[in-house]
Amino acid sequence: MQNVALSLRILVVEDDHIQAQDLARDLGRMGHRVIGPFADIHEAIHRLDEVDAAVLDIRLGSEQSYELADCLLNRSVPFVFCTAADRTSVPDRFHRVMFFAKPCGARAMLRQLARQIELAERTSSADLDRLVRDLRLHARELMPDGPSADRLVESALRALIETPGRMPERDEELRQRLVDLLQEGSRSRRGRHLN
Repeated sequence: MQNVALSLRILVVEDDHIQAQDLARDLGRMGHRVIGPFADIHEAIHRLDEVDAAVLDIRLGSEQSYELADCLLNRSVPFVFCTAADRTSVPDRFHRVMFFAKPCGARAMLRQLARQIELAERTSSADLDRLVRDLRLHARELMPDGPSADRLVESALRALIETPGRMPERDEELRQRLVDLLQEGSRSRRGRHLN
């Protein structure tokens, strides 16, 4: 499992001031940087680019943190719920999110977050390996030999990175964009890749 001694930037969303301060203090003592704590989701949403993981209370006064949880899921940011809410009241889309009943221990939550981070790293590494392997196979259908096919893949990857605008977010969209770049490259610069 990943070493939780690595410093994480952890978003804390908790409306109980004492529990929020206790959790922030404990995380800080363990070497992590706390973003927050925030008592409502509106402040927290603006800080999502800064976080590696999050701890969310579900009930925050008159609102709930599900909108923020959806944002974290969409960004693939690991998070846990630390709440007094009943597990059965949590929407089905969060059935895989670890649920800690208050009072929550920082160490247990950190272990769970570390597991999520490790799994995400392994999955994204495997996904990238699979994508590159698929691109190489596709390029070999377009080019006369392995080295020119590999240069075509390299060219397509570089073109994707250097092209201004929005990077494809979904795997299927990314894969299709790269295949299109391979085909464009094989037609327009076939001679260059043969060298």
